[in-house]
Amino acid sequence: MLPIRIVVAEDHPEFRALLCEQLGSAPGLEIVGEAGDGRQAIAAVGRLDPDVLTLDIDLPGMNGLEVLRVVKWYSPETKVIILSGQDEEATILEALKYGARGYVLKGDGTDLVKAIRAVHRGEVWARRRVLAQVIEELIQLAGRTLPAAADNMTRNTVQGTPP
Repeated sequence: MLPIRIVVAEDHPEFRALLCEQLGSAPGLEIVGEAGDGRQAIAAVGRLDPDVLTLDIDLPGMNGLEVLRVVKWYSPETKVIILSGQDEEATILEALKYGARGYVLKGDGTDLVKAIRAVHRGEVWARRRVLAQVIEELIQLAGRTLPAAADNMTRNTVQGTPP
């Protein structure tokens, strides 16, 4: 089985080195690149085509959410995990909406390894309360969208126009 190829984007060199050491020593994970700012992260993804990008949300130059949008646009197959010290629900939801597949709080190394493995398998990794909020928003969206679609279908069918 091929290792999961990872690029680590973190602006603090000491923390980035610690992450690379920790992730690189985990079985089945391989660090293929590092970045210290947003532009370097985008360039590394373009050059190295990693399976997973761990992305600090507070990068200089371009913040993590801006980098996320660019990476998802030109490298949609790269799975992105936001790594942050912020535990604000709105930020987490925004990251997931922009295409992040995971959100891990800094300092929780065990969760990062688990998150990488999970998103590589196609899963989403975030705290339960955040996932519950996402599901609630989807339910509310579906509740607004479905009646409108049903109303259009009924109106078009009554007028003799197929939906």
